[in-house]
Amino acid sequence: MTGDPAILFLTKYGRRGPSSRYRVLQYVPSLEARGFRCDVRSLHDDAYLEALFAGTGRSILYHAYRFRERARAVAAARGYAAVFVQKELAPGAPPVLERRLAASGVPVVHDIDDAIHLRYEESRNPLARRFLAGKIPEALSLASVVLAGNEYLASYASRWNPRTLLFPTVVDPAKYEAARRAARGTADGSGGAAPVVVWIGTPDAARFIDECRDALREASARRPFILRVVGAPAVAASFPGAESVPWSEETEAETLARSDIGIMPLPMNEWTKGKCGLKVLQYMASGLPVVASPTGGADRIVAHGETGFLARTRVEWVERLVALLERPELRRTMGERGAARVREAWSLDLWAPRMAEVLSRCVRGEGIEGLEW
Repeated sequence: MTGDPAILFLTKYGRRGPSSRYRVLQYVPSLEARGFRCDVRSLHDDAYLEALFAGTGRSILYHAYRFRERARAVAAARGYAAVFVQKELAPGAPPVLERRLAASGVPVVHDIDDAIHLRYEESRNPLARRFLAGKIPEALSLASVVLAGNEYLASYASRWNPRTLLFPTVVDPAKYEAARRAARGTADGSGGAAPVVVWIGTPDAARFIDECRDALREASARRPFILRVVGAPAVAASFPGAESVPWSEETEAETLARSDIGIMPLPMNEWTKGKCGLKVLQYMASGLPVVASPTGGADRIVAHGETGFLARTRVEWVERLVALLERPELRRTMGERGAARVREAWSLDLWAPRMAEVLSRCVRGEGIEGLEW
């Protein structure tokens, strides 16, 4: 590849949004080191997410302004070697911008890490079901390449675009390993007598903790522990004795390193099948054993009985949490195996060159044949 190809990244969020941070932003330094010029433009700013999490939302004028800015970014696409679209260009709007982008003739990489098609296909709004149910299929069909975060999404996307590539969400193990080294002087990583069971995520996703609320209480009655909730203070307040920790990108690895067991409870439905297991990867990279529902990517990432446990029923959740709570050595062994598994298969060092290869092929007008990882 000659020159410095410019890539326009149209993300949904900035660094405050986990999907944008892990699907796009963490790749930028590596891509720039490989000769790409990266221009990232997010649809929403961090203040939008803060308002959303607080339940206040933003005005119609804000959304009109952001749509106008996104339309301007699409109009500028001809000045780039390729465009990378994360999720969709304008949620809730017809695929007008997707069509304009396709008409520009610039190669488009479309990335999906959620079952966003269900927002329209299963909407309670009959107008959305009628007029927008075909939006995501059309957007995917117009792309030069589709990157899908898990097998479920890859299967869906390939129905509309044969140029679909499985491209999982990954983490940077070095970040979590540094935090683990710093925390090794504390007992069990938590610094206290009681083990720490941790959940990390956004306030919106914290509703899923209810999936194992009864199991957490029953397990705590059998073997006391501290429940650490990172990023969702309102939910933490509903658990007696739970510890609420504000989320920040700078401290999340340190917070996980001071914990003992990571949990990812999820309901079993079509929406959660589209999740890509980011929490599980963060826990495992932190050297924590995992207890997770067998969906949302965990069924592919967790080696049951080796790096943690999958739990479907309340009884399974209780038994598997208690087994880890009572056996520090089991926690350490599973945690070490999990960290190794992340390094081997879900590491940024492994996938950053692959992202560069996908973009290089798009810039050169080549296909993705033979790219199977």
